[in-house]
Amino acid sequence: MQTELTSRRADCPLCGTALKRDEDSIRDLWNCHGCGMSIELAQQREPLVEVAPSQPLRADQDEDQLDRWLSGKPIEQKTPPISRRLHRWAQENWGAVTCFLIALLGISGLAAHAMQNSVVAQRQLADERDSHAATRRLAAQRDEELRILVDSAQIKSRSIGKQLDQARLDARRDLSLRLADEATRLELSAPHRSLMLAAESVEIARATKQHPASGAVQVLFDQLQDQAQMQSSGHAETIRSIAFSADGAMWASGGDDNRAILHAMQSQRAAIPLEAHWSRVSQVRFSPDSRKLATASFDATICLWDVRANDVAQSPVVLSGHDERVLSIDFSADSRWLLSAAQAAPGSPSEILLWDLQAKGHPHVTQTLGQHFGRVHAAKLSPDSRWAFTSSADGFVQLWRLNPKSGDRLTVAMRARHGLTDRVFFSPDSSQLVTVSEGNNGECVVRRWSLGEMIHPEVIATLEIAPLAADVDFAQGRVAIGGEQGAIKVIAWNSNVVTPVVGHEQRIQLVRFLPGGALASIDMQGWIRRTNLSGEEEVALGVKLPQIAGQTETAAISADGQWVAVTNDKQEVIIRQLDPAVLMGVAFERLRSIGGGVEVIATKPTKERR
Repeated sequence: MQTELTSRRADCPLCGTALKRDEDSIRDLWNCHGCGMSIELAQQREPLVEVAPSQPLRADQDEDQLDRWLSGKPIEQKTPPISRRLHRWAQENWGAVTCFLIALLGISGLAAHAMQNSVVAQRQLADERDSHAATRRLAAQRDEELRILVDSAQIKSRSIGKQLDQARLDARRDLSLRLADEATRLELSAPHRSLMLAAESVEIARATKQHPASGAVQVLFDQLQDQAQMQSSGHAETIRSIAFSADGAMWASGGDDNRAILHAMQSQRAAIPLEAHWSRVSQVRFSPDSRKLATASFDATICLWDVRANDVAQSPVVLSGHDERVLSIDFSADSRWLLSAAQAAPGSPSEILLWDLQAKGHPHVTQTLGQHFGRVHAAKLSPDSRWAFTSSADGFVQLWRLNPKSGDRLTVAMRARHGLTDRVFFSPDSSQLVTVSEGNNGECVVRRWSLGEMIHPEVIATLEIAPLAADVDFAQGRVAIGGEQGAIKVIAWNSNVVTPVVGHEQRIQLVRFLPGGALASIDMQGWIRRTNLSGEEEVALGVKLPQIAGQTETAAISADGQWVAVTNDKQEVIIRQLDPAVLMGVAFERLRSIGGGVEVIATKPTKERR
């Protein structure tokens, strides 16, 4: 590069470094040690532009700017880039830059060291977490093993406890049986001792929730004969019907001597003869509220007696709506409605009437049912008074849909030929109906009806037994049928299992499910059996009523299952406790009144009985 300097000392136009002359060159060259540029001295001329020493021409400027400067044209002044300014500042302040770099390196080292320590700490924390998790897993495993051991120990302990309890029960049961055997052996020679042993046997059985031994119950019945209310019924002819009131305070009977008799259970009140019929009384019924007694008669009338009146015999309300003899009556659950059925006259339909007993002025007929051409064997009202079931000797059964409160016309929900149907049972909620019918060949057909908008009768069982007595336990889903020669069968309709109940030899007069699941049965010779059906093994307790002479005519059991009433062909009536627990309490009370000579062999009575 050739140029012309104004003086022998100048600065490089690019980097501003002082130019030095090259002494070894034959030409007049000036070298720049900053950027390496060489300038050859030419003829002397005026500078085209005066470059301020503080603003030299930079090497990183565009080539066209350098060409403009060499050609003598004005150079466009531009602000040097930030990198160049920083580089220049660094050259001018190299000490501060060096300290800054050293400090930065120190900080970086400290940061790296801290980061390394953090990584190590994180690794240690992760290791500790893994160790803690492993410890927890091991602890959980040990807890599970310990829990299994504890459960196993508890199972074994419960098994041993059950075995011990069963052993205790077996021992108590064995003791109860031995006491019953001893009581039976001593019944004639030592009656007081026999009574004590029998009472203790029953008490042990009750304390262990087992069934009392039949021998002990028989001793209680024999030794406490005076607890039976053996008396003359007051009837001069055959007793046709007997019934207990729902509260257990009264019982009534009706017979062929044209009258009914009302008796009190506990008080000394004398029997009250109810004489308002001029023909035989076919049926007696107490209302569910135990306030009224209804008597049906062959004189085509029904009498309602207010049993709580001071003069009961003078308070009959006579219902005269039938033209033939009344055979069946039934109350509704609320004691407001009464369903009655009369025998049909030849060639005319049977009369079945629904009475409103709470009507103003006098009870009257609110609806009339008909279309049976034969004797009506059953007429039953549902508990909610919405259904009525009737059956007749013509072989037809009818289910009636009623609405007695509104007075709407009744409708026949079903009419079918089901044979002779004497036993009809509605469920407490009126949703089901069970009927027991006798077929043409003497077989027993049990049907269960579902009541609703659609009627669905289904056959539960068909048995080779004459249905002389029946009862239904809707809570357990069971039907009991009693027939000839002591045959009793219990049908469970959910499992279709038929269980025979043995113990009777004569014709069954009555079967009845008692509270608690037991079944009471009475045959024609006065044998009463109480059969427990709840356990795996059936235990039947049979006792003979020694006062009954001859054959039984009618029988009834109170609603609570405590009392039984049996009549015979001599117009005698016996009222007796049926629950062995009550007899056991009477026995202890009697033993307590004895002045001496009684020794407790097995277990002493409790403090309450001392």
